[in-house]
Amino acid sequence: MVFMRGLSRLIASAGATAAVVTFSPGLAAASQQAPAVPGISLVSPIASGYAALPRPGGAKSFTHVQTTFVVPAVTCAAQNATAQTRAGLDGITNDTVERVGVNEACVNAVAFYTAWYQMFPAMGSPALTFHPSPGDTVTASVTANAGVYTLSVHDLTSGQSFTVSKACAACLNSSAEVTAGSPSGVSPAQFGVVHFTNISVVDDGGVSGGLANAAWNTEKLTQPGSPHTVAGPLHTSSSPPRSAFPDHWAP
Repeated sequence: MVFMRGLSRLIASAGATAAVVTFSPGLAAASQQAPAVPGISLVSPIASGYAALPRPGGAKSFTHVQTTFVVPAVTCAAQNATAQTRAGLDGITNDTVERVGVNEACVNAVAFYTAWYQMFPAMGSPALTFHPSPGDTVTASVTANAGVYTLSVHDLTSGQSFTVSKACAACLNSSAEVTAGSPSGVSPAQFGVVHFTNISVVDDGGVSGGLANAAWNTEKLTQPGSPHTVAGPLHTSSSPPRSAFPDHWAP
């Protein structure tokens, strides 16, 4: 199943300390007439990874997603390329997106690392925050509570962090996802592999688990093209249930 609406894009230019980025909504957004089908991989032009989606008799929406990962170092063989490691709500079957992540960008063959958040409806203006270093361990999370969203990235290595609260009455919370990838039309920077760990999801009924849980459907996102990113097997532990998976760059 290929979803081609709401593609992301990024425009990067060199600066003294950071790359400049802009986004448009959606990881693999589809119209409401083309919902995700359980058990079928979703083809996204910008992302590989896993998403939790509602299922009949179970979750109707999601209120929280969180993951921990080590910021991967990019090899800037290409002058301009961008990898993104991210977690968020929405964007799979709609164009509202509430997400956070780290940009690993090559701009004129120079590497830049930037933590950011993106909050509907300001999809063209992501907020760039601090600059983690490759090798830093970060935790990224998004929480929804009565139309107010708390978005945060905490660098557990350096102590840098941001936490913001934004309101959105139109956001649907129809998915929760953890992904790696690149903006639409931009090659993913060669980041090797990123290991997403300690992934937790909470649905609207208060059920907490990893990305794989009987209360919701779990879909794998596949990014086509060359180069692209590839999600490895999803593993789920118990007590409490948490998920983990690797995602790697491929030529």
